[in-house]
Amino acid sequence: MDDLFINNTESTPEIDFKRSGQLSIKGKSLPEDPKRFYDPIFKWADNISAENVQLDVQLEYVNTSSSKRIIELVKSIDNNRNIKEINMNWFYEEDDSDMLEFGEMIQHNLRHTKTKYIELEDDED
Repeated sequence: MDDLFINNTESTPEIDFKRSGQLSIKGKSLPEDPKRFYDPIFKWADNISAENVQLDVQLEYVNTSSSKRIIELVKSIDNNRNIKEINMNWFYEEDDSDMLEFGEMIQHNLRHTKTKYIELEDDED
C-alpha cells in the first residue's frame, strides 16, 4: 500500500495520507462530484493498517455534499479495526464557529477517536 497524496485545487482539499498513520486533509472541499473525489480516499483509508493514526483536519470551507462525505470518511477511519488509537486535530479559524461546530458534530458520531480542537489566529491583520 502506497502513501496517498492529492494536490489541492480551487474546489478540493489537499489529501496527504501516509501508511505510517499520519493523515491530513487541508483546504476547501466543494468538488462537483464529491463521490468521485472521495471514493479513492475511502478505499485507501479502509485498507490502512497503522495501529496509531494522527488525523489533522484543517478545512477552510465545506459544502453540504462534501460535509456528508467527510463525516463518512472520519467515521470509516474510526471504525477501522486495525487502528488501536486515533487522535484527530480539528483546526478552525478563530472567527469560524461553523467549522468548530462541524468538528464537534463529527466527534459526537465517533467511538474511538480522541479529538483536540485547535483555534488558528486570523493572520489577515
